[in-house]
Amino acid sequence: MKEYMCKKWEEIHQDKPLFISLVSLLTLAVIFIVWGFVINTPAYSVYADGKEVCKVKKVKEVEQILAEIKEEKEGQYKTETALITKFEFCRTFASKDQVLAEHSLKKQLEKIALFNVKGAAIVVNGNPQVFLASRKEAERVLSRIKEEGKDLEEGEKLLELAFEENVTIKEELVPANKIVSPDEAYMLIKTGTESPEKYIVKEGDSLWLIARRNNMYVDDIMRANNLKSEYLQPGDELILVKSKPLINVIARVEGEKIEEIPYETKIVIDKNVPYSVRVKQKGQNGEKKVVYVAVKKNGVTQDREIKQETIIKKAVDKIVVKGTKVIVASRGSSTVRAGKLIWPVYGTITSPFGARGGRHTGVDIAARTGTPIKAADSGTVIFAGWQGGYGKFVIVDHGNGIVTRYAHCNKIYVSTGQRVNRGDVIASVGSTGNSTGPHLHFETLVYGSFRNPLNFLR
Repeated sequence: MKEYMCKKWEEIHQDKPLFISLVSLLTLAVIFIVWGFVINTPAYSVYADGKEVCKVKKVKEVEQILAEIKEEKEGQYKTETALITKFEFCRTFASKDQVLAEHSLKKQLEKIALFNVKGAAIVVNGNPQVFLASRKEAERVLSRIKEEGKDLEEGEKLLELAFEENVTIKEELVPANKIVSPDEAYMLIKTGTESPEKYIVKEGDSLWLIARRNNMYVDDIMRANNLKSEYLQPGDELILVKSKPLINVIARVEGEKIEEIPYETKIVIDKNVPYSVRVKQKGQNGEKKVVYVAVKKNGVTQDREIKQETIIKKAVDKIVVKGTKVIVASRGSSTVRAGKLIWPVYGTITSPFGARGGRHTGVDIAARTGTPIKAADSGTVIFAGWQGGYGKFVIVDHGNGIVTRYAHCNKIYVSTGQRVNRGDVIASVGSTGNSTGPHLHFETLVYGSFRNPLNFLR
C-alpha cells in the first residue's frame, strides 16, 4: 500500500506540468464564471442593418417594443406599416449598466426602426421628389402650385397652363420618416430645399438692401415669397433662398393693358448763359393700348409678343437748356473724359468698370425702374431680347468696331435689325436677370474687347 501510494505520488510528481495545467484551467473557469455571472450578465447585442445599436437582456423585449411602435405608426398614418430595418441578435456578456432598460430601449428603437407606409410620391421627370400621406394631399399641393403659377394680371386671360416638367403622382410604400405635411411639400417644391433661411423685415429695410446683405438677387426673393411688389412692412417674414423650384409652371396668357410711353429728354445748348441749367419744357409720359400674348414661368413673364399697339396720348419731350460750361454726367463721376458716346441714362455709378476683381465688364448706373435708356450713338440693333444673367438685353453696333450693350432692362422698345439714332429711347431701366436692384449695366466693346465706358462718354 505504501509502495502504491509512493508510486502514485511519484507519478503525480512526474506529471506536474499536467497537474498545473489542470489547476490553471480550473482557475480560469472559476474566473470566467465569476466574470460572466457576477461582474457581467448574459445579454444580446442588437444589430440594425448590420450595425450594433444596443444590448438587451432578452430578444423578446425588442420584439414586443417593435410591435408597439408598429401599432403606433399605423394609428398615426391610418394604414398598415411594414418594418424595413433588419434586426439581428447575438449572444454576449455585458455589464449591467450597458443593458438598456425598457423605457430607454423604446426611445432607442424609435430612432432606429424604419417603417414603410402606404403613401403618395410626387414624381418629377421619373424621379420621386416629395412624399405625402395620400394621393389627395399630393393633388392639393400640385393644384396650389399650379394655381399660383397663373398669376394673371388685370386684363389678362389664361390660354394654357401646364407644368414644365413631367409630373405624376404614384401611390406606393414609402419610408414613414420621409413623409412630409402638405405645407412642407409646398415649400420644398417652391424653393428646392427643406429648411430655407428666414428673415424678419426691420425698419428701413428694402428688398434691394436685403438682397445685397445676403448675396442674393431681388428676383430670387420675390419669387420665393410670391411677392407682387417691392413694398415691405416691418415684421414681415421673408424666405431667403436662391430659389430652384422642383416644379415650374408655364402659363400662356393673352392680355390687354394701357402702358406708359416714356418721354425723352432733349438738351439744348445756350451759349449766352454758360453756367445756367433750366427746364424749358416739362416732360410728360404718353399712353398706349397694347394687346399681347405672353409666356410666363412661375408668374414671371419670359416672352411677350405684341399683337396690336394703339397710341392714346403722345409723350411730350422734356427740354433742358444748359450753358456750355455745365457738365451733365453721372453724379459723383469725376473721371469722365470727352468721347464719342452720350450717357444712356443719368444716375450714380454704383459699380465701376473692372470692379469685383476685374470681372466687371461695364459700369452700373443706378436709376429708377422705367427710366428711359437712350442709344449712346447711332447704329444698328444687332440683338434685342432675353440673354441669361443679362436679363432683357440690347446690343447696338455703331460701326468702326464700336459696340454698346445695355443689360437688365425692364422693357425693350426696339427690335433686331432696327436702325437707331443717337439719343433714341431703346429700352427702360429694370432689374431683370442677375440683378440686385434697378440699374443699367452699360458696356462698350472695341473690336470685340471690353473697354471702360467712361473713356468714351461725354
